[in-house]
Amino acid sequence: MYICVIMTKRTWITVTAALAMLCTVSCKKEETTPPEGDVAVAEDDDEVSEPEEPEDDAEPEASILTKGSFDETINDHFDAVSDCYLSALETKADLEGKLNAEFTIGGDGVVTSVTAVEGSTLDDEALVQCISDAAKSWGFDKPSGDEMKLRYEFNLAPG
Repeated sequence: MYICVIMTKRTWITVTAALAMLCTVSCKKEETTPPEGDVAVAEDDDEVSEPEEPEDDAEPEASILTKGSFDETINDHFDAVSDCYLSALETKADLEGKLNAEFTIGGDGVVTSVTAVEGSTLDDEALVQCISDAAKSWGFDKPSGDEMKLRYEFNLAPG
């Protein structure tokens, strides 16, 4: 046996409204009390604060000289070393070999000297002086102390 219920539009609206009110009453949350103890309570703020952006005139953090940043700076300026080598080749056409160069970098990041050290097979004062003069404008990062000595090996040969 089937029961067929025919509802008018008005009956349907009444039944729907009654069900909605019944659900609303049964879904009501209970009142709660704030937690006890030292618990921070968040304030309900309509405004969302944006993180502060650094001021344009703020100085960027200075990088500290490391072996990696030292090598990177030399690689960035290797054209100057090549120019010095090519200039030295004009006076000594057979000039080639390994130059173990020790760079002394002052507390301000400026090269104070470059010297050829033990293990160099290429010992040309004019070449070393040229590299030293060029390196003074390279702008190394500042050492963490007063000065720092770092070595770099150049393998130079006519190409």
